[in-house]
Amino acid sequence: MTGAGAMEAKGVAQQLYDEAFPTTRDPRSPEYRAGVMAALRWRCEGIQIRRPYAPGTAAADAWFAGLDEGHAIWRRAQAADGDGLTG
Repeated sequence: MTGAGAMEAKGVAQQLYDEAFPTTRDPRSPEYRAGVMAALRWRCEGIQIRRPYAPGTAAADAWFAGLDEGHAIWRRAQAADGDGLTG
């Protein structure tokens, strides 16, 4: 995706991420949050997900848990307003 479509998609990923992590939510690790954003960027922008942490580490476990939440966020957004999202 290029041009205005990519910018719009990036905005959707960031908006969904921001809604998922309001200041009132219990904190999550940077690795977890990175996993959420990786999943959202994959869904919204088509950016390939690359595992940044060594398998079997706590960081990787947190990142994979974040991926799960990111995909769940996307599915909920799709169900609520599928025609406004791409990917």
